[in-house]
Order: sequence, then structure tokens, then C-alpha cells
Amino acid sequence: VSAFLLNRSSDLLLAWAVSACTEDKGNYNYTRLNDLMIGGIEKVYTVEQSDRLAIPVEIKGTENFDSTRYDYVWYAWRINNSANPDTLSFEKNLNIEVKIAVGEYNLRYVVTDRETGIYYTTETDLNVINSYSKGIMALSSVNGNANVTFINALNRVTENAYEAINGKVAGTHPVGIYYTGAGEDIMATVIIATQEGSKVADPSDFSAMMDFSEFFYITPENQIMQCLCKSDWGYNEFVIVGGKIYSRRLAFADNPFQKYDPQIKGDYEAAPFSMYESNDFFFYDQKGKRFLYVESYGTMPTPIDKPTSGDFDPTDMKATMIYGAAFGEDARAVMEGDDGERFVIAINKNTGYNEDYTEQYIRVVPQRKVIIDRPDFDDATCFAISSYDIDFLYYATGNKIVCAGINGGTVIAEFDDFATGEQIDYMEFDRAENPTRLYVGVSDGSGATNSGSIYYLQMKSDGSLEKEAYFEKVCGKVVDFEFKP
Repeated sequence: VSAFLLNRSSDLLLAWAVSACTEDKGNYNYTRLNDLMIGGIEKVYTVEQSDRLAIPVEIKGTENFDSTRYDYVWYAWRINNSANPDTLSFEKNLNIEVKIAVGEYNLRYVVTDRETGIYYTTETDLNVINSYSKGIMALSSVNGNANVTFINALNRVTENAYEAINGKVAGTHPVGIYYTGAGEDIMATVIIATQEGSKVADPSDFSAMMDFSEFFYITPENQIMQCLCKSDWGYNEFVIVGGKIYSRRLAFADNPFQKYDPQIKGDYEAAPFSMYESNDFFFYDQKGKRFLYVESYGTMPTPIDKPTSGDFDPTDMKATMIYGAAFGEDARAVMEGDDGERFVIAINKNTGYNEDYTEQYIRVVPQRKVIIDRPDFDDATCFAISSYDIDFLYYATGNKIVCAGINGGTVIAEFDDFATGEQIDYMEFDRAENPTRLYVGVSDGSGATNSGSIYYLQMKSDGSLEKEAYFEKVCGKVVDFEFKP
């Protein structure tokens, strides 16, 4: 008789088969295998350091289950780390104070039959966090000063994160907050941009590291970071600082604080929106009112090839970009024409070569130009598009969020379930882990301490929104959100 065990990371973990050889008349002692079914373990657990993690396990056996017959062990393996696994417990049910390092783990549970040596195992995901790991950073203006509120994956709020550890604010009149680097060879950093310049902070606790100017070989005249642009392969990174573009390589860097190359020269003013979610960097020039691209590091921006047809000319838009976002080869943007009229564009970026492959071309292919014929669209103060459905445009005005279809410009849904007196200051969809989650910052508009609150809204398949979480009076007037892994 032979038994074959197959370990799987599912609730029912053991598959086995028994086969007998025909005409085998030997005299054997047979041991019945008590096939176990292990349940009660969730797909993922997130726990903060020093908190308790309790996992009551349900075990059933085909021949009943005697818990005294088995040995138990819980292991945690750090993902993408060569360290030895941590042994957490030898009890049937896990109930421990979490003391292992912050990080992502595979949590393995092994049940061994002491009589037969047969073991049964299952795995799940375990995320160990602290107050500052994995969550959303909200940058707000409090009495004119930059203020960072951090909400971790367990929805625990830390207010005044930067000021509390550094004893001073990052600057006045905040502009944006960015999570940069985080590659195999690059140190992750948080950049807090204000009208006074930009500061670099440690993502683990928001302690100050350096001025942003130290990241450059040649210091920019204007040191206000306006936008972070990363390729989808993660090899390159571009930043827009004062309307100018700087780049650095993230792959094969020789310094964990790899510097940005000198400014990409040219007569342009880059709009502060990322059009770089594929592998060819293109952007919108507010000065020339056209799309441009950068073919390689340090080269002058190159005009996009003029299309042969379409509802608009991407080489001569006669409009200013007031919101833009890229999704792979596609991009969507809200434009304001020189005549004051607002409209929405849908474009596709096409990259190819001529017939003999001697020249590369990049084209912005016009797909649609849409007019949203509603008075409140002209008054909209902020916009958001989710990668879940890039043809739903959300815009906010006053205390209301409107979802309009970019295909036809018709209104699909509205959301106004905010507290009395709350006006929408800023909103942004999660681009990291939960593309249907919309972060919304609201306040009374005063910018005073604790005058602002944060909502998590969930986008439904029909474009409507519903409230997921509410964090009351935890910030000032929000100007930017950024997810920190």
C-alpha cells in the first residue's frame, strides 16, 4: 500500500490515494490514515506589532479527531527575505503577542500525526505592520503649515506624523506628498513638497533625512516637486519640479540615494500630472499646449507626431490640462480651452517603427473629446479616475461628487452623504492595492487644526459610491493623498 500526500494552501489541505497491487498475497499490517480537514483560517491577516494574533482552528478527521494524537507548529516565513523562519507557537490554536519584524510573511500551520509521521499543512498571508507601515498618507494645510496624517492598514490614525518626530513642520503652503524609490538598489523615501521647497523623510517613521535638493547633481532653481512619474516596469523614475523634468534610473543604481540627472532641456512647462504608466515617457506641455515625449535620458523633448484624424489635435490643443492620468497605453484628461470651455479627452499612446525600423515614432491617438454639459462641471475643484474603469470620471464641487461617463458625457451617479458643513477639498483613487477605493478629504474650509476629515468611499461596478470608513477631524485642508506600502 502506498499513500501520496499533496500539500496545498487551501482550507482542505490533504489529498491522498491508496492503491493495491493485484495478486499480492503478502501478510501486512495496515495503518488507517486519518485524513484531516483544517478550516477556520482566513486568506490574509494584518496585525500591528505587539498586538495579539488569535486564530482558532477547526480540525475534522475522517476517523474522528483526537487532538492529543497530534503535534502542532506555526511558522512565519518573511517574503523575499533569506532569514530563517520564525517559530510562533506549538499550540493547536494560535494566540500570541506578535513580536516579529514588520513585513509580509507566509504563515504556515503544520499538524503532524505522532503515530504515523503523516503531516498536514496549510498556508496563509500575514502582514505585520506598525503605526507607520502600509497605509495612506494625507498631506493637509493646518494654519498654512504642512501637516501629515497617516492611516495604517488597520485604520489606526497618527496625526502630525512629521512634526511629532522632527519638532517642526516640513514647510508652509503644502503642495504634494510622494513615495519614491523603493527598488532593489534604491532607498525608499517620502517627499513632502511645499511652496518653500521639498523635504525628504524616512518612510518608516517620517523622520527628516535631507532636503530634496540633495537628490540632484545640479540643484533646480525651483525645488517644489509637483509630480512623480514611474514606468510600469519600475526601471525609471521621472519627477516634475517647477514645470521641468528630471530623471533617474532605479534599476542597477550605484547609490541607494541615486541622484536625478540634470534637467531635460527644452522650451516647455510640464503639466503636474503623470502620463508615464507605460515604458515611454510622454507628458503635456502647458506652455506649447501639446503632448511631447522623451526618447532617452537627457534628450530634448520630442513633439508627438501629428495624427491623421481625430476630434482634436494633440500637437496643438489650445488648452490647459487641469487633470490627467495614464493607465498603461491609455490616458484621460480634463482640459480647459483658451475660450474657457472645459472638456474631457480620451487618448491612446501608440509606439512603433517605420518600415525599415530605422526610426521610432510615438503618437497620441485621439479617441474621444467629450463635453459634460452640466453647470457644476465648470465649477469642479478636483477630479479622479480609477484604473478599475477609466471611462468613469469623478468630479467634486461643494459637498457633492458626480460620476460622468467619458463615453458620452452623461451623469451616471452622484454622492453627497457628507456631514453638514463638510466641503470636498481633494480626492484621489488608490493606485496601489485597492483601485475601487476613493480617498476624499473634506473640511470646513478654514484650514484650522482638526478642521478636516477623511472618507474612504468604495466605487461600485455601476459607478456609484458608498461609504467604507470615516475618520473625523484628523487633519486640516487636504491637498494630496499617497499610498505608502
